[in-house]
Amino acid sequence: MKPQFLKGIRFADLTWAGAGPFGTKIFSDFGADVIKIESSVRLDSVRTGGPFKDGKFGINRSGYFASRNTSKKSVTLDVKTQEGRALVFDLIRQSDVVSNNFGPGAMERLGLDYETVREIKPDIIYLSMPMYGDTGPKAKMLGVGMTISAATGFIWGTAYEENDPVGPGTHYPDHAANPYHAAFAVLAALRHRLLTGEGMKIDLSQVESTINFLGSAPVSHAMSGQEPPQIGNGSTEAAPHGLYPCAGEDEWCAITVLDEAQWAGFARLTGTTDQRLSTAAGRLAHQDEVDGLVTDWTRQRSADEAARALVEAGVPAARVANSRYLVESDPQLAARQYWQRVEHPELGNSLYASPPYRVDGERVELGRPPLLGEHTHAILRDLLGRDEAEIKRLEDLGVFK
Repeated sequence: MKPQFLKGIRFADLTWAGAGPFGTKIFSDFGADVIKIESSVRLDSVRTGGPFKDGKFGINRSGYFASRNTSKKSVTLDVKTQEGRALVFDLIRQSDVVSNNFGPGAMERLGLDYETVREIKPDIIYLSMPMYGDTGPKAKMLGVGMTISAATGFIWGTAYEENDPVGPGTHYPDHAANPYHAAFAVLAALRHRLLTGEGMKIDLSQVESTINFLGSAPVSHAMSGQEPPQIGNGSTEAAPHGLYPCAGEDEWCAITVLDEAQWAGFARLTGTTDQRLSTAAGRLAHQDEVDGLVTDWTRQRSADEAARALVEAGVPAARVANSRYLVESDPQLAARQYWQRVEHPELGNSLYASPPYRVDGERVELGRPPLLGEHTHAILRDLLGRDEAEIKRLEDLGVFK
């Protein structure tokens, strides 16, 4: 059964690529009616980005697109035409939220800026998610997940040594910080509207949002002027602290020792008696020796064996799980029924990740991602009240591109 938590909320959703669609997916998965406004002339970039089902290209075959657009509907409209824009306006009149993650100026050029939209629907909640926000000296700068990682310092902070940046990919900007901050802001705006009747514009700078995930590093830099050290998974306060190789091919265990009680547990487990390492300062001063000692111990055990023994000794540790392990073997994800299979006309029976949370204990049952323009006729007919003759006329004019 599909969750009803957000039933009755409708989005006119113009987001595309990563962070925006992931944010509106939070709502569609929990029962909101999220109508994705697309165009076959300028496709959502992830529809053409793959990976594709069976390696065969197709605008409805991208796993990337599918995983970020579950439970949504799709209409194709050429918003640059007068008729297409009029249909978008009609859709906005029937919606609670208008969402986009374009750069500043894009919505204005489409005639869909906040002031115009507010005239159409005075209590609308208008979510804008540009890279640097709608105003300020950097507002016109454009970028995607990796750009945001670079601009905020994520790439710098994940380097294992000086001038060797690694980066977290796009996951933290696109699938953690920005969509969830946006979702929280929209929920707050919906509550505000419920209490006051007032709509709201939400100007969410993805750079500002992502900086929140860097912890104290930006504050430390602002106060001291010192660049944070480039030590990868290491720490300036704890040792050992990192990923350590275990028995088997590409098997690893994450281990950290945060206080002396944890070190005492580790020492008892491994038989370590070196008093130089009994304090954090001593371990940090002899970091290479500590890492070597830990590695000698972990290499003799599987990742699961090492993690289990360490946890029993009071040391924070966990297996570093690859995708196959997470899907096939992880007991927590299995117990939570995290993975779901969803049928799709072109993707077949494919595996999807559920939201990692529940509302009132209710498990989300994912709806399948939409085919491009799949719901255009139905939405025009059932929601906007157009008859079949009018729909045919608009289709002949090329409005549904």
